[in-house]
Amino acid sequence: MKKHIKKLVIIAIAVITVISAAGCGIKPASIPTENKLKVSEMENTKSGIGAICKSLMDKEYVSDDCVKINAALIGASEGYRFDGVKYNGSNFSMEIYEFGDTSSDTAKKCIDEVKKNNSFTLFGKTVDYCYMSANGKYMLIYPDPKSTSDKADDKSHVERLDEIKKLINSQK
Repeated sequence: MKKHIKKLVIIAIAVITVISAAGCGIKPASIPTENKLKVSEMENTKSGIGAICKSLMDKEYVSDDCVKINAALIGASEGYRFDGVKYNGSNFSMEIYEFGDTSSDTAKKCIDEVKKNNSFTLFGKTVDYCYMSANGKYMLIYPDPKSTSDKADDKSHVERLDEIKKLINSQK
């Protein structure tokens, strides 16, 4: 019984984390210390999501600090959130996920929704500003509203998002 309650508490914390991080301008929920890590200390940064995180840090798109997220909620195998991403007046949290096995119903549903709508639904809430890599293996949540703007003043935001998407698409 205690085991089930512990699992439910962990799932509830993960749900709160994903929902709070996905909202625009909402401060992320506090995360247990064991979920916080540094990109520079990640073990596998030669390929996959680790390489993406390292490249994002090297190009100064994100800081060295990130939070490991319970990616299984959306059918992904691994996920990281970067809080306090700041660019030219915008301040938001960015997330990146890797789908190692895209055959589960949860993964298929999430991937299909993102490919179709650039959003997905999690526990009745819509998570916007989502982008799938060309190979369907990586998902980016980049909630900077200026990155989808047609205004000339926001052009650098659009270009920055394009650069990040190219970086993600470069991973196999």
